[in-house]
Amino acid sequence: MIQQLKEALNKKYTVKARSEAWALTAGMVEKHSSAMVEQWIKEIDALPTFAGLFSAVLTAFNVQTYQLLRPGPTDTTPVLIHISGQLVSYAVNPLYVNSTQPSYDAIAASTSPFRAPTYAIWLNICWFTSLVLSLASASIGITVKQWLNHYEVDLSGTARETAAIRQHRLNNLMKWKVPQIVAMLPILLQTALVLFFAGLVILLWSIHAALATVVSTLIALLLAFTFCTIILPTFQSDCCYLSPPS
Repeated sequence: MIQQLKEALNKKYTVKARSEAWALTAGMVEKHSSAMVEQWIKEIDALPTFAGLFSAVLTAFNVQTYQLLRPGPTDTTPVLIHISGQLVSYAVNPLYVNSTQPSYDAIAASTSPFRAPTYAIWLNICWFTSLVLSLASASIGITVKQWLNHYEVDLSGTARETAAIRQHRLNNLMKWKVPQIVAMLPILLQTALVLFFAGLVILLWSIHAALATVVSTLIALLLAFTFCTIILPTFQSDCCYLSPPS
């Protein structure tokens, strides 16, 4: 019975028909998988340029702000004040010249502990963390792109074999969370940008209140817009503000 069924199927579905079916299947798998992989590659290609420019700007800021965590050059003002006090307090006698002010202890003054301002500590935490996240997104993006480029390597053989290879590789990409890693890259950059804005606000509030108020308002509006575009798709099914965070 089984043998008769096989013979009937072989007569109905000839070698040519099976080859055409596999060719059609291979074409559909290639179209679907290649479009998905190309979309991921395009998303990654847009990141290094922004990450590079952002990191360059951030590095210029960090070069200046990390010095706030180090003791500056010796301040000569206390020394001059002390010398002035000694000159005023001199008492001149026939046998000696004396001052009631004690001598300036330069060693004790130089060994006094240095404490960085609190704002400088938080400022550098924000900006250096932002720099690390920005470089991490570019580095991870390069690595993921290498994985995706390997998807098209060594695809040879019959239509059935190439379709099986493509599907196997696509299944592995899904299994090892490659789409989630690709979606994480812009989130890293956005987090780096938020930390940069946080550090900028900290710096400006330590310099000038009016300037800090204006800049803080603009940053708050930008962050509010970003937050709204992320959460709106959760509550509105027809909202087109779709992105990895949402």
